[in-house]
Amino acid sequence: MKFIGKLIAYPLLAVNVLTALLLIFSCYGSLAAPIGKWPFASLSGLAFPFLYFLNFLFLILWVFTWRKGALVPIATILICLIPTLKYFPLHFSKEKKVQQPYLTIVTYNTEGFGIDDNKDWTTKNPVLNYVIGLDADILFLQETPSDVMKRASNEKQIIKQYPFIARSKKTDHSESCFSKYPILYNETKGFDDSGNSFQYLKILIGKDTLAVYNCHFQSNHLKDDEITEYQRFIKNPTDSTHYKTSKKVMKRLLESTSKRAVQARMIADRARNETAKYVIVCGDFNDTPLSYSYYVFDRFMHNTYAKSGAGMGITYHEKRLYYRIDHIFCSKNITPLYTWIDRAQKDSDHYPVISRIRLE
Repeated sequence: MKFIGKLIAYPLLAVNVLTALLLIFSCYGSLAAPIGKWPFASLSGLAFPFLYFLNFLFLILWVFTWRKGALVPIATILICLIPTLKYFPLHFSKEKKVQQPYLTIVTYNTEGFGIDDNKDWTTKNPVLNYVIGLDADILFLQETPSDVMKRASNEKQIIKQYPFIARSKKTDHSESCFSKYPILYNETKGFDDSGNSFQYLKILIGKDTLAVYNCHFQSNHLKDDEITEYQRFIKNPTDSTHYKTSKKVMKRLLESTSKRAVQARMIADRARNETAKYVIVCGDFNDTPLSYSYYVFDRFMHNTYAKSGAGMGITYHEKRLYYRIDHIFCSKNITPLYTWIDRAQKDSDHYPVISRIRLE
């Protein structure tokens, strides 16, 4: 306190308390279903990284000026510790500990195999060749163009590596799977009142069956000018000016998150009652680890990145928006050993989540 006067310290402390309350709200309010009186609570998790950064800056400030003031950010960090570790896990030594046997699986939104950057819709498509080159045991893909998948299904070199390929025969850009293990069942279903869909698979692993829900939950479909307002809002959610000017954006986000909540609950109910020994739910959730659609699976499944990854694990990387919105959940008789994000291919607006798992 001797370095700063009370006239400065106490107003700063008040701002710190407000920031702390908003941070706590972003951690736990985001777990609420996007219905009821305060539906925007479900979007509060989007502001988490900015609020956490501000809280950390206050911690540094108080440590060097007024140590009693540091109790506020320290207490906030402790209260938010569990959600923070889901958002930013710290399993830095997992890779060295991985031992065989394990399966390597991938979930990846290909953005139409890089439709904005690539016009090659043959098996020479660089995004297709990149994901095949990962040489995972099973690839779960979203937004895969049907004409590229048809060619891939007849390509001898690809079939040699992945003898079992499951694609949708109903929709043009939907979910697909490349597998080194026999695919017993493949079905693609659209979500009600949505252009998005999910693929349901049964895969034979040894003598046991693995059920997979390869999902692409409701997209936000924000335009460039709406994204600008959205960025301003999540950086400063208390600014009423930004809130007013982004009212249309908020409405669209709330509509999207409400649809995702319904879709996630439907898939979660199916996964809970699955008869197969092992279950995986993966794909493009369009939601961060601090969201309701993430929470409904986190209650009864392992998230492979939260259990065996390290860092923020950003999977969406365009339009100055950087979030982990692609996830792999597995039943608790599956052990996540090591999970990482590969950033080598940038033609898609997503990065793949790659996970080594062990079926117990």
